[in-house]
Amino acid sequence: MNDPRVTQQEVARAARVHRTTVSLALADSPRIPAKTKARIKRIAEKLGYTPDPMLSALNAYRTTRRPAAFHGTLAWVGNTQLGYDWKLVPHFRDYYEGAATRAGACGFKLEAFDFNTPNMNLGRMAGMLRARNVSGLLLCPQPLVPLQQAGFAWEHFSVVTFGYTLATLGVHTVTAAHYRAMRRIMAELRRRGYRRPGFSFPPGLVERHDYNILAGFLIGDGEVHTPPEVPPLFSPWRSPETIGPWIERHQPDVIVSGNHLVLDILRELKLRVPEDIGAVCPTLPSADTDLAGVVEDSKRIGALAIDQLVSMINRGEHGIPEHPIRIHLEGSWWEGKSLRAPVES
Repeated sequence: MNDPRVTQQEVARAARVHRTTVSLALADSPRIPAKTKARIKRIAEKLGYTPDPMLSALNAYRTTRRPAAFHGTLAWVGNTQLGYDWKLVPHFRDYYEGAATRAGACGFKLEAFDFNTPNMNLGRMAGMLRARNVSGLLLCPQPLVPLQQAGFAWEHFSVVTFGYTLATLGVHTVTAAHYRAMRRIMAELRRRGYRRPGFSFPPGLVERHDYNILAGFLIGDGEVHTPPEVPPLFSPWRSPETIGPWIERHQPDVIVSGNHLVLDILRELKLRVPEDIGAVCPTLPSADTDLAGVVEDSKRIGALAIDQLVSMINRGEHGIPEHPIRIHLEGSWWEGKSLRAPVES
């Protein structure tokens, strides 16, 4: 016969605390002092306590059915210096919308703040957020000049960011799986018979993606590990005059680009897409386009960032972590109309 399961009530009796205290301690609630949590966990382990999976499932179900109580305000922190307005970037708007929706479901309000306001500095921003009882920050992707760590009281906040513009800051990150997206594209190109792919990204955008997209392009689809025949074009091209000579000289049969205007520019060059040349993008903001590629699920990325942030708040995890966590969400393939059909095998 199996030994009876040790209950939280038995743990409470041994620890000489109320059963609710045991429940909160085992859930890592910030309401319980760290020393008390550690003591209760040691006693629970000594007694052989393990959570009842059926009860845990029931509690999780009840929690999802119950309206969330209001827990406070979370800050969405942008920086519009150099004209870098996150509201003009579709991906970032979706980050915010997904985050705001998930925050509400978790009992929080998400409020937007901007470092680039009159008489604002890092110290003043931190003081203002603390005065508003803000415990968690979502850092929107920042301008190319990264947000400096010095002067901001990070130790008072739980912090999550998007992408890699704040990689040197060393906070937890949620972003799209750009490397995996590029590998998927290279496999699709080979399946469709393309043999001379050209890579055209501005150097700043390559850096913003932590070189993951470029790495995926250079490695290819995993089957053929040969250097690309077409040299990459690292230029912020916005007109036919920039990309035209590169196409004429190197004759790529498909262009991998992060510029969503690539179709318009190719048509200005009198090139038919996909008859004369293909085009594909690994960072599509939505499927509302003829351009084929990988669509990033930016709203879900925003929701995942809130999940990470709320869990950090519940654990009492503040400041710059010793070991940053990188959460990558894979996108979905969008067929579009800018690539030819797969080659019959």
